[in-house]
Amino acid sequence: MSIYYKIWVDAIMYEKSKHGHLRNWKVYTLVPISIIQGVNLLVICIIIGFTIGKFPDIFLDFDVFPGKMLDSFLSGIITLFLPFLIINYVLIFHRKRYEILLTNYQHRNGKLYLSYFIVSMSLFILPLIFGKIFGLI
Repeated sequence: MSIYYKIWVDAIMYEKSKHGHLRNWKVYTLVPISIIQGVNLLVICIIIGFTIGKFPDIFLDFDVFPGKMLDSFLSGIITLFLPFLIINYVLIFHRKRYEILLTNYQHRNGKLYLSYFIVSMSLFILPLIFGKIFGLI
């Protein structure tokens, strides 16, 4: 959990320095990190899919809107974003826990946060590129 909290502290301090005057820096940290964690879950599912030959069925299947596009988008939000949003809120922002974390962990001026973002996006994009190049996708 230590690296999790270090990334959060770095992200909070970075976003407070950029958006602190707007008083909505919490949204600017909570939403991007939750999205990145959802992408990481998707990467894990893709790796499992390539390993066992079948993509794990983690998405909800429902038919609320006409067509599949909005249903797929809503399923992705519910499956990949909402759980991380709730978990992160409870672990970081509930009862201002971030204030304790800010005193216990040192920030790195956004470098750790940026590194986490770059590595996560690379792990998502690179397999797609290689899969396209080698005809796997």
